[in-house]
Amino acid sequence: MSHLADLPMEQAYAAQVQQVLLQTVEQAQALSAEHLKSIQAIVADAWEDLRVKPTALSEEDLEQLSTEVDRFAARRDFAKDTAERARRMLLNPFFARVDFAEAGESDPERIVIGLHSVKDGQGGLLVHDWRAPVSSLYYDAMPGPASYDSPSGRIDGRLALKRQYRMENGRLVYYVDTALSIDDALLLDILSGAASPRMRQIVSTIQAEQNAAIRVEGARVVSVAGCAGSGKTSVAMHRAAYLMYRQRETLSASKLMLLSPSTAFSEYVSGVLPELGEENIRARTLRDVVEEALGARVERPYRQLEALLSEGADGLRHRSVAWKGGPEFLNRIRRAAGDFALLGPEFRDVVLEDKLLVSADELRAMYKGELSLLTPAQKLERMRATLETRLSGWEQRLYREYARSLEGRYGPRELRQVANLAVAQRMQPARAQLRAMLDAKGATLMERVLREAPKPLRDAWRDNRAAGLTWWEDAVAEAYFAVRLGFAAPDKQIYHLLVDEAQDYSDAALALLAACFPNARVTLLGDPRQRTMPGLPPCDPAAWGACFGAPDAPVFPLTKCYRSSRQIAALLSRILPNEPPLEAFGRDGEPPLVAPYSEALLRQTLDRFRAAGHRTIAVITRTQAQADSLSAKLTGVYRLDGGEDDAHYEAGDNVVACYHLTKGLEFDAVIAVWPRAEWTPGERRRLYTACSRALHALAVLGAEDIL
Repeated sequence: MSHLADLPMEQAYAAQVQQVLLQTVEQAQALSAEHLKSIQAIVADAWEDLRVKPTALSEEDLEQLSTEVDRFAARRDFAKDTAERARRMLLNPFFARVDFAEAGESDPERIVIGLHSVKDGQGGLLVHDWRAPVSSLYYDAMPGPASYDSPSGRIDGRLALKRQYRMENGRLVYYVDTALSIDDALLLDILSGAASPRMRQIVSTIQAEQNAAIRVEGARVVSVAGCAGSGKTSVAMHRAAYLMYRQRETLSASKLMLLSPSTAFSEYVSGVLPELGEENIRARTLRDVVEEALGARVERPYRQLEALLSEGADGLRHRSVAWKGGPEFLNRIRRAAGDFALLGPEFRDVVLEDKLLVSADELRAMYKGELSLLTPAQKLERMRATLETRLSGWEQRLYREYARSLEGRYGPRELRQVANLAVAQRMQPARAQLRAMLDAKGATLMERVLREAPKPLRDAWRDNRAAGLTWWEDAVAEAYFAVRLGFAAPDKQIYHLLVDEAQDYSDAALALLAACFPNARVTLLGDPRQRTMPGLPPCDPAAWGACFGAPDAPVFPLTKCYRSSRQIAALLSRILPNEPPLEAFGRDGEPPLVAPYSEALLRQTLDRFRAAGHRTIAVITRTQAQADSLSAKLTGVYRLDGGEDDAHYEAGDNVVACYHLTKGLEFDAVIAVWPRAEWTPGERRRLYTACSRALHALAVLGAEDIL
């Protein structure tokens, strides 16, 4: 820490910025009020005209009034947003400063960095937005020769000073001059706080490795791989804010989407972008995407996990997931989709009572003869229309035959009914043959792919089809076929897709996203250590890009754990002895408790954590059945179950949940309740995932033999 000789000057500068912010709030509020009055006046005048004479305003007049109201409403919204941004910065007007002299300049320029840019009355920048190109000097450079990339090219120069500020209740209390991105003491001060029910923005503590992933542009696919607590999700949300800032003319919040692991996770991250002054982006789960593509409900992913955990490693579901989870299965479904796009369904002769109505060769020629720009689904629709015309002609001829043969036996009305029924019955086999070929869906292609699968997997798929059940691993592949071949519409309005917990996605699931969002650039974030689904092959982030047709996609590794204390990180490293040890950021805490499970010890530990002042506590189990059982025995807890109500989980003071539903979340204290198990690599990763949710305190009950 410096001697703080400049503190009075820096405090005066902070007060100057705060005064400008207060003026901005007042001016924006006044503008908002004026625009509201304008809207009220327009509506009042129109209402008075209509009251006097209901026909006073034409349709064109009303349309013009609506346009005027919309224009003032947009101006009012902009003024309100401006006021809110300035108000948000009042207590923390800036957090850093760099002094930089461009090459050839002797005097460095002072660049103060904050959440948003702030200008003085003459248009000079008092504070630079953290996303501005020059602000990257704070995150990436050290005093001495330095450079940054600007829209006009690389700017070289010399960094004379890097300073970080600490604000408390709107007053600058100290600063640190450092050669690091973030001074360790200041970062420890921030990280030692309690967990929040929602994730918070971290613009003042972004590390250089995180900043590189946040600011990368140009690549179609970017992969970010890091251990639990390395800031992957923060990178995702700050990257969204950065991209909206850099591409404001083309990229709005409506064109970004976050693929999250659960409803609870979506709620957890929902406050970050508003804190950064940006509109929230839509958050969905992969299950939402799959069900929309198929137009049907499918098995929930955590139900798949429950089924896998309840059977042995040689069980049918294990074999199903293993066969359908890796790159070879993706190659199979890609080949099947390509063959179908080129050749269509497996066409056969359509025969009616030994009479050839249309040959397989003719059907193939019809399919290939359709416009090449059409999707397979559109080609089949064209064929249906053409063949329906033919069928109608055949039916009319048959109707005339039946009408002649039955004439005199029925009255005109009864004759029409009887003849139509006879025609329908006679043509039904031909229609059924055509329907079987032309009503192709994802399931049709799955049946073709599964011809290469072991017989038990083929039989299980057919049995599930008969029962109206779709296993999750099958649903993903069927949805891929549906979108890839045009039976379901892709979402072309999304320009950037953020995928968190990407290690849980099979290769087929990633390829499905590529098909569903063809115009989107993609940021993938995940931790191979947390690939816990039994049956899936090992996770390699370097291979994620290939699923999107970008095999050379850059991978940004995040190597430090900022979430957990040293003691918790050390235990996590012992749980995964074959992985590189976690590089924990230097924050000490109490040693984790590892002990045999008992209900009494669980209650005692929960009470101890509560008495210690931990605001957020999670009791994390191996399975959902365990979570259901424990939640019934404990008081003051909220059970996560993977449903829509999980969005309100913070309503309970503590939670009980299966480990899979807590991915991406963090808690002040965690109690992992784990049954004795065979400590396979997968089982170790599951326990690691549960324990790595903890910031300050951890108890592991029932898995003492692992250590």
